Amino acid sequence: MSEHIRLLHINDLHSHFEAYPKIKRFFEEKRSSQQVETLTLDLGDNIDRSHPLTDATLGGANVSLMNDLGIQLATIGNNEGIGLSKDVLNHVYDTAQFQLILGNLESQGQRPSWTQPYHLYKTKEGTTIAFLAYTFPYIATYEPNGWQVLDPLVCLAQDLERPEVKAADFRIVMSHLGIRYDEKIAEHFEAVDLIIGAHTHHVFEEGKQLGTTYLAAAGKYGQYVGEINLFFDNHKLEEVNITAHETRCLPSQAGDDAFISHLEDEGHRLLRKYPIKTFKEDFDLEKSCQLVMDAMLDYAKADVVIINSGLVVTPFVKELSRDSLQKSLPHQMRLAVVEVDKAAFLKICQDIYSEALFLKNEKIRGMGFRGRIFGDIVQKGFTYKNHEIVYNSHIAKKEKLRLVLVDQYVFARYFETLKAYPAQLLFPDLLREVVENYIVKTF
Repeated sequence: MSEHIRLLHINDLHSHFEAYPKIKRFFEEKRSSQQVETLTLDLGDNIDRSHPLTDATLGGANVSLMNDLGIQLATIGNNEGIGLSKDVLNHVYDTAQFQLILGNLESQGQRPSWTQPYHLYKTKEGTTIAFLAYTFPYIATYEPNGWQVLDPLVCLAQDLERPEVKAADFRIVMSHLGIRYDEKIAEHFEAVDLIIGAHTHHVFEEGKQLGTTYLAAAGKYGQYVGEINLFFDNHKLEEVNITAHETRCLPSQAGDDAFISHLEDEGHRLLRKYPIKTFKEDFDLEKSCQLVMDAMLDYAKADVVIINSGLVVTPFVKELSRDSLQKSLPHQMRLAVVEVDKAAFLKICQDIYSEALFLKNEKIRGMGFRGRIFGDIVQKGFTYKNHEIVYNSHIAKKEKLRLVLVDQYVFARYFETLKAYPAQLLFPDLLREVVENYIVKTF
């Protein structure tokens, strides 16, 4: 008894909907073959609040688009698990027409109500496929958001010992762990037959095999769509074909651009419904940065603040709304506080200001940053010149300082000195929400 099972998959869309119409047609075309049993999967990081429609609907629009794609099984990435507050994540999938799978996330020792640790799929011919899923364990950011993210390899080992998983004919890991974790799984878990990867945005255009385990991955932003063809005979795998199709090579249609524009326009329309403040005039970049720093100092109850001017993608406009604020601060970032003595703070400043010379015109990617270039370092509460610090009078006598930064500074590789000091991450508000709340409260 032979059978052909097809898996279609996307990952790390990050609310890049440019290829969505092509992906939808590709899925529909592949599903139209009645002879091939087809499953569609999303590997996480679909939601990214840098897109105005995602921001306006707190990810709800993404879930609707996933429904329209016919997604059947999905897991989450850090953009869902950390980018969304706990309350939002607990409800964003309320309208999902697909099953969420996630085996390494808990809240007070309990699995979230919106997910299952694994899923058993029985094909028409009776082959049992076990799907397991895990997300990258960013402990430092999941915990302040109210979650306990567990070691994925420990959880995988436990899940593989479940009798029903053990008895399955084929076991697939939907991994939002990144390529290094995937390679470890392939090396140490022979019971895993296939890993569909995500998180590190890697691409296997024709798949990969490590030992007895196959690997697939489809990049980022919808630039690729994955297809895996599994051929079984009497419930035993006989052949695997893996392809990552480049969506730019898929045909466009007349209405594609209008559809993509509509999603963005609708997001702007919804955000414009929420005016924040009318100022006397538009802000310049310097004044915008000063307002951001004032808001950060207030939110964190901090003494000093350091940011880079590239955080403000466009200066604030006179008629400030959630829409214009989202354009100015599109980042998926929160704040981080570090408490240090003045000697340590001097070392941190020496590191940041020296690295900033090289970063100024660099295009920055990842770590929640959704702008263009790093820009200049700006600060409040002190001045830094000739490798020395002069403090404002109200904090000059303090022995310990609370330094507030965006969380990117803690996680990125640029500022190694900061990593020597424990940082407190402040949840749940994103940077632009901190600024909005400060403006409403202050002006």
